[in-house]
Amino acid sequence: MKPAWTAGVTRARLLLNRAIGPGLASTVAASPSLADGVAALAGSAYGERVRAGEDLAAAQRSVADTLLWHLRILAGWLPAGGGALVRALAGWFELANIDARMAALASDGREPPPFVLGTLATAWRAVEPAHTIEELAGAVGAAWALPAAGSPAELAIGLRVAWARRVQDSAPDAAEWVAGAGALLVARELLVAHSHDHQAQLLLYPGIDERVLAARTLAELRSALAPRARWSLATVSEPAELWRAELGWWDRVQDDANALLRHIDDEAAVLAAVALLAVDAQRTVRALQSAAQGGGYGLTEVSGGVG
Repeated sequence: MKPAWTAGVTRARLLLNRAIGPGLASTVAASPSLADGVAALAGSAYGERVRAGEDLAAAQRSVADTLLWHLRILAGWLPAGGGALVRALAGWFELANIDARMAALASDGREPPPFVLGTLATAWRAVEPAHTIEELAGAVGAAWALPAAGSPAELAIGLRVAWARRVQDSAPDAAEWVAGAGALLVARELLVAHSHDHQAQLLLYPGIDERVLAARTLAELRSALAPRARWSLATVSEPAELWRAELGWWDRVQDDANALLRHIDDEAAVLAAVALLAVDAQRTVRALQSAAQGGGYGLTEVSGGVG
């Protein structure tokens, strides 16, 4: 362990003790109501922010806020290189803020309070005052090397492409996660939305080429993808099952991250800790949704079944 990283890597491992794990997530998922699911979280790290009486969206937002707070804590303990790694991984929160702004611009102008990023912000300070799609695209373009976008849909795809490139550049050990996520993104675009309007953006995604974007069926798409990407589609036979593939993606991230934790490499340990905290948060979000629907889902539907 490099001396400058010692405190941060130690903190990363300690933060994992704040995850609820599959056991409590299963209890939450089986709860007969959202109120019961929230009550089950009372003694956990999420219980510090998830409050009784919140609706589902607010409770899930509180889970995300908890994850972001953990990442902000972690970044503060790391040297500059480690902080940059966490900042890249935390790009999802900036992306969510921008998505919310776009949704507000397309509707009544009301949007939820943005995630508070602190030192994890890269583009948000420039984006926050933007109030048109053109201003949004221009503000985030320099910070994220964003592909050109002339519509909200193009900007949304471009943001995801840009974030994927940032993560791959900052965390080489996450390259197969990025590739698998790209396969899911393309599958949703081509086979669920039946859209070929965003090829200019998608061609900038790592590992995506014209042969991939020419696919018309799931089988054709799997065949066109490189092995490092097609794994995320291996267990589904039709586009309607992509939700299962997405759960499988999280399973793979969890397995890989647990393996990375055993490495002596500092960057790998930090990446693994962030990934496992994210896995726990998304499992908790899904568990709360199950509770809100009467507790009809088991752990398999919540997290893919991996403990």
